[in-house]
Amino acid sequence: MDNGLIDVKDKALVFVQEYCGEHCRVFQDGKELHGVTGVRITADEGEPTYHEIEYLTGKTNRKNKIPEFRG
Repeated sequence: MDNGLIDVKDKALVFVQEYCGEHCRVFQDGKELHGVTGVRITADEGEPTYHEIEYLTGKTNRKNKIPEFRG
């Protein structure tokens, strides 16, 4: 896209971390995942990409969203 933004609607997995050490945003199948505490991505050329996403129980919906860490 010309504005430098990624259209997440048609992507299987999008991981966004704007600055080192800040909370990340993860989109899967066009929807943002909430309550994510960790992401592990394994991607080798010519192989399927595997990802593990860790959640904090009870924080997976928008109304209970975990505040971003600003350390």
